[in-house]
Amino acid sequence: MTEQRPRRTQAQRRAATRARILACTAECLLESGYAATTVSAVQERAGLARGTVQHHFPTRAELLVAATTQVVDQRLEKFRREAEMLPPGRDRLQSVVDLAWRDLNSPAFFTALDLWVAARTDAELRDRLVHEEQRVFTEMRRLYLQVLGEPYAADPRAELLVEFTIDLLTGLSMTAMLTGTLGEREAVVRRWKRALAVLVGQLPGDELLDGSPLPLTASAG
Repeated sequence: MTEQRPRRTQAQRRAATRARILACTAECLLESGYAATTVSAVQERAGLARGTVQHHFPTRAELLVAATTQVVDQRLEKFRREAEMLPPGRDRLQSVVDLAWRDLNSPAFFTALDLWVAARTDAELRDRLVHEEQRVFTEMRRLYLQVLGEPYAADPRAELLVEFTIDLLTGLSMTAMLTGTLGEREAVVRRWKRALAVLVGQLPGDELLDGSPLPLTASAG
């Protein structure tokens, strides 16, 4: 005699439907972009009635921002996991650059960028997206500084160097997205690592233009 599974409560069914809608929306955003992620496209992907989707998310903007929150949370969790896997002795300043570059050159970041552009002319989307973007930027800065650890964390320049790193790599990622080529951008990332080493006193200024990779175990001066 087979054992029957307990019937799910209405709240459980509702939560499962909501999760399914968000997962399908996130997939659509990652695969097809903002313009193609319509309520109809999500409804078809999820195999649900349009009214069911709109019952959970009355407007497209609410649906997209909720899905973006899910993508952001996955992005943050991925960053945490990768940070925990850094080998002991590896220079943390260089590691932050590598982690940031992978994050800011990922499909999840391109999804966020797609929404930023759309929000410029969509007031409802912009209003709902501002808070979410503030949350992710605040958390990413905190994680970057946490990964740095000592002796960098106690350095008053650390926060500014993190800001410079985010801004530089965001710009690089945007140009790479358009051209599809990473070769020249990877060279800029290497030069930025060397510039950071000069700024924190690991290297003398006259080595700034040396194009060779830095040793991974370089220590702060």
